[in-house]
Amino acid sequence: MDDAWQPEALRNRRLEQLRATMDDYITRNITQVEGNLPVFFGHVATTLDRTFPDLDDRSYDDFIDGTTLTLLGATRETPTPEFLEKTLRHAMGNKRRRKGRATLDVVAGLKLIDAANYYQAIEYLARYRNYDGRVNAAIAYSYYAQSRAANRKPEFRPDDMELRAREEMLGLCRSHPPLDRLGVFNRRDARLNQIFWFMLDLAFTWFPSDPEFYRMGILRAKLEGDTGRRQRLLALATERFPDDRRFLAGAFNVHVEQRNGSNAAAIVKQMMQQYPDDHDPIYFGLKLAILGLQPESYASFRKLAILKQFPRHLLLMLDAVLEVMCNRKTESYLCFDEAKKASAGRDYYLTTLEYILRDFVEGDEHRAKRAKSVFFTSVDQYCMHALKIGED
Repeated sequence: MDDAWQPEALRNRRLEQLRATMDDYITRNITQVEGNLPVFFGHVATTLDRTFPDLDDRSYDDFIDGTTLTLLGATRETPTPEFLEKTLRHAMGNKRRRKGRATLDVVAGLKLIDAANYYQAIEYLARYRNYDGRVNAAIAYSYYAQSRAANRKPEFRPDDMELRAREEMLGLCRSHPPLDRLGVFNRRDARLNQIFWFMLDLAFTWFPSDPEFYRMGILRAKLEGDTGRRQRLLALATERFPDDRRFLAGAFNVHVEQRNGSNAAAIVKQMMQQYPDDHDPIYFGLKLAILGLQPESYASFRKLAILKQFPRHLLLMLDAVLEVMCNRKTESYLCFDEAKKASAGRDYYLTTLEYILRDFVEGDEHRAKRAKSVFFTSVDQYCMHALKIGED
């Protein structure tokens, strides 16, 4: 199975190498590129067709988008509206899918922001409001930047442009758009992300009692793989909104990921006090006991789970997980059989899970180790979904 993915992995690596080569060429020859856009984009398309004849349409178009981002970023002069439209037109003309140009328009909008042409930037960005929440933040930034240019003393009352920026951020908060649809900007240091975080920090001060801004920040930090920022936001969120179980669940998950058992246990204790009749803290207690290989703690939470009418089929699945994590192969099979009996109507999932369990029981050391990890992760996700537990 791993071998089947190798060609795609190698292709992606070669694409990254071509991306780096193309970016370097643009930076070193920006004057020539700007002066002959049709030839340049034709060269990019020809290179892609020759080097990657079987490249899928999405990856092909993403490469064109990334090239345009680098080109406009390298442009030394403030681009005129005519130059921007000419660049976007040639970029679109060399893409395979000729429908929509969201990424290209956002690239142009960001270039106009950097040129302090905020009014025209909004024209490019506004049509993609709620397509990706980071665009909403860029629109808000354009309004806010105009207010700062006209009103530089922060002690003044918010003027009309700042009010529009605040309204834009409130709209973002209420609409819950995705935060990762524009893939070319998913690098942590992308300009669109920098603007998003700048505006989110302002929103924390503008709307300190609204937890949704923290939710967005935590989600975006998770998408970026920025564990430090995610931890800081969760710490602030749990302090300001101690009754919000989503933030408590997020904090628990981060502590588990960081192998910080004592802090994770503290979250479980807090949730037990705040939500004594809910299944969330019981599940987290069971999960922590499994990860810590603590059968006595597991038994204690299991008794509580029975009293609180925790779903029986989930509890029996977790029994099997505990035996797997403790490397008790015979016992894990016995527990799994009990879980199957109590899980009528879920044969499709249990059949898959049984194959994984068989690898743990019958496979060699390496295969058994992988199966153990997959078995735990699968049942964990299944339980979280069934109990409707989540941080988002």
